Amino acid sequence: MAEILKYIHCKYFCMPTNNNLKFFKKICCKFFLFSFLLSSIVNKTNAQSCSTAFHIVVLGSSTAYGDGASPGKSWVALYTDYLKKINTNYIVDNLAVPGTTTYIMQADNYVPPKGRPLPMKGHNITTAIQLHADAIIINFPTNDAASNYTLQEQENNFKRVTNIAKNHNILVWVASTQPRNNFTFQQVTSQKNLYNWIKNYYKEKSVDFNKGLASSKDSILFKYNAGDGIHLNDAGHQILYQRVVNESIPDSLCAVHKQFQFAKLN
Repeated sequence: MAEILKYIHCKYFCMPTNNNLKFFKKICCKFFLFSFLLSSIVNKTNAQSCSTAFHIVVLGSSTAYGDGASPGKSWVALYTDYLKKINTNYIVDNLAVPGTTTYIMQADNYVPPKGRPLPMKGHNITTAIQLHADAIIINFPTNDAASNYTLQEQENNFKRVTNIAKNHNILVWVASTQPRNNFTFQQVTSQKNLYNWIKNYYKEKSVDFNKGLASSKDSILFKYNAGDGIHLNDAGHQILYQRVVNESIPDSLCAVHKQFQFAKLN
């Protein structure tokens, strides 16, 4: 492809008027090739080499549902469009429910502690398995802290679901906490601790939904605030979308799929 581009550019754009035609062409082509490669690096948006269609399920609350964003501008809607451009057969099931916590994504047979919500059938890990998900993206950013759940129970809820997914060979990406206005000192501390835990526990499978969106007081930066101090606007959702794209989920799924096929053959 690079050679074709060099030829086209040299033939139609490199038109010297002196006798050093060969030398001028060579210099011109090298300059064009360098510019083309540099542009490719600068403008790279995690283009995926894998075009196989997969099934992705989103578990979450209001941010994943799309609250704060205009129709079609939420991070899930944008990511769905992105995947459909890779392959129109991609399936994205958004099972997010506004106002919910990590307890609702637990398996159907899970019995929560007294005073905690029951799993929400049709919107949990059990449903994701029934849908034959290849990958799950989890996005529960602030409601657990708002409900004053302990850090330990939040961690347990994440681990319980991701362990079930792992046992069913489903890849999982976990979004971090997000900034939220009017939290108490204890709630802000809880958010910070959970943010650090998600980054450390899930490592490359964690998605940063906080960095660059929070003020020095851990509230939502004004330019990303949808107006209620809880949700992000279109600009904020655009950032979340790009960070999910940066995870290169399609290529990760392709790599696992190829390993599975190789194992079957051997």
